[in-house]
Amino acid sequence: MPRKKTVDEQELRATDYACDQCGQGIPATTIEKRKSRGDENWQLCADCVRVETRCITYIHPVLGKIFCYPHKGELDELWRPLDEDGGLYRPGERICGHLDCVNLNHIIGSGIHKRYANRLQEVRTN
Repeated sequence: MPRKKTVDEQELRATDYACDQCGQGIPATTIEKRKSRGDENWQLCADCVRVETRCITYIHPVLGKIFCYPHKGELDELWRPLDEDGGLYRPGERICGHLDCVNLNHIIGSGIHKRYANRLQEVRTN
């Protein structure tokens, strides 16, 4: 499967896994080899393991083209960002679907930017 910024779930084979950070398809054989070697980042694609992602850009089915900024610090067991004290960093529901996203436009309840949250709420009520 050629690499591209957007991921179409229909292109993923039934035996493929999606990268936890970018959604790129990873073959099941690759996952098995990584687990047998004891790799700690077996759930990430080769690009995400080698290069720290600063911005994920893709076309969201409701919101259009969006930019997600993954958290660079520690994450809890539910992939939520944590601050230095172990508390939640920018808590709230992410409308983009990435639990580690720290873009304020994607966090419902942040009270700063509501442009995307209002648009999603309109879609849900229809």
